[in-house]
Amino acid sequence: MEYPPIDTVRIDKKFCGPPKSGNGGYVCGLLARYIDGVAEVSLRQPPPLNTKLQVVKEDDQIKLFKGKVLIAEAKPSSLTMDVPSAPGPSTAELASRSYAGFKDHYFPSCFVCGPDRAEGDGLRIFAGPTPNRQIVASPWAPHDSLFDEKGELPIEFYWAALDCPGAYAVHESKESMKVLGRLTTKIEKVITKGERLIVTGWDLGSDGRKFYSGTAIYEEDGTLKAYAQAIWIEINKKSF
Repeated sequence: MEYPPIDTVRIDKKFCGPPKSGNGGYVCGLLARYIDGVAEVSLRQPPPLNTKLQVVKEDDQIKLFKGKVLIAEAKPSSLTMDVPSAPGPSTAELASRSYAGFKDHYFPSCFVCGPDRAEGDGLRIFAGPTPNRQIVASPWAPHDSLFDEKGELPIEFYWAALDCPGAYAVHESKESMKVLGRLTTKIEKVITKGERLIVTGWDLGSDGRKFYSGTAIYEEDGTLKAYAQAIWIEINKKSF
C-alpha cells in the first residue's frame, strides 16, 4: 500500500554535514517535528541537499523519501539513561579549545561542528575533552537567527546540537570514520533566545562497527535541557 505525502521538505545547503548531504542530527530533527514526545530517527541514506523530499506517514511512523528511495524514518520511542552532571562554563570553554576538529576535520563546513562556519552561519559547537572526566564539552550560545517568532528554538536545532558531540566522544581511528545511523532524543525544557548553554558527549561503548554515545544540552547552571542517545556506524574513509 502506498501512502500519499503529508508534506514536503527541502534541506538547504546551509544545513550540510558532509558537503553534499544534510547534517544527520538536523535531518532527524526535521522528522521529529511530526512526532509528539520522544522520537527515534534512523538514517538510511545520505540526505540530499536542495532536493524536494516527501514526508510520508505510515501508521505511527514518519518516513522521508526521495522518489521511492527511503532516506530516513522516525517513530515514537522512550529514552531513559544516566546523564552526567554538566561541567561548569569555564571547564566547557577550556575543553572546547582542545577540540580535535581544529586540527583534523572530515567535514570542516559541517553546520554543527565545522570550524569553517562563521558565527551565525553554523552552530559552532566544538566539543573537546574535559580534564579528568570521560566526556567532551563545549559552550553554546545559539544565534538569534535560529529562533522562531516566540523566541524559542525549533526542534531541529536541538537535534543538530545533540549530534556531532557524540562523534567526538567515541573512539576514533586514522583508517575509519563514524557516520550517524540513529538518534533518539528527549527534550526536557525549552531553549529561549539569549540563553547560554553547555553541550556534552560521552562514550557508551561499541559492538563491532557500531558505536554508541550519549549527548546532552544544559543551562550554564547545570539544568538539563535535552539529551540523546546515538548509534554511529564505522566506515572506511575512502568509501565516503
